[in-house]
Amino acid sequence: MGESLRLVLADRHALFVDALAEAMRAHHHQVLGTTTTWNGLIKQVSEHQPDVCVIDTSFDDGGGVAAIREISERAPATKVVVLTADVRETTMRSALDAGARGYVHKSRGIESVVRLLRRISRGEVVVAVASPHPPATTIRSAHQLRQLAAFLTPRERECLAMLAHGMDTVEIAKRLGVSAATVRSHVQAVLTKLGVRNRLEAASLAIRHGLITIETAERISRHA
Repeated sequence: MGESLRLVLADRHALFVDALAEAMRAHHHQVLGTTTTWNGLIKQVSEHQPDVCVIDTSFDDGGGVAAIREISERAPATKVVVLTADVRETTMRSALDAGARGYVHKSRGIESVVRLLRRISRGEVVVAVASPHPPATTIRSAHQLRQLAAFLTPRERECLAMLAHGMDTVEIAKRLGVSAATVRSHVQAVLTKLGVRNRLEAASLAIRHGLITIETAERISRHA
């Protein structure tokens, strides 16, 4: 099972950070706190002094790779790991130069991320920007993914938009006025049509590749 790590997790997308926290707990790690903002991250790191802090490259209120040194100043023993979809070499180098001990792509599976976090906690510096066994979706172009998304029904597209906005089954069912079982059926259809394994992957693809139309996103936001 390996050592249990004390973690603080931060990502601007609530759905992603919540799913990551659940996965880390399932692997017997202690999640001391989660947040979607840079200010929240600094507060939690200062308070908890975690073994490892997992962050993305940007937040709506600033921070990111350019401010990684601030984490080290607040918690000198904390190792910072960047878990991101940003594959630009300049961003990776900036993160490592600022003191990050790991730079890991979000296409990595949970098992791989867990193994990498343990290596980093033991003092290694790890860069993992490409999965050795990527899921099919990671090798498709944005155009191909949009073609797959075209097969979604209007209701399935709405469910995808709500997933991307961090809603769970109960929230989606309430919004659509249907049963939780119906929502699960729609979500499973979304996963099958997009060729992904779980809700987190579906939401990440929707955000990164613009699989949700502007009109759909605005409609969800107005009623959120």
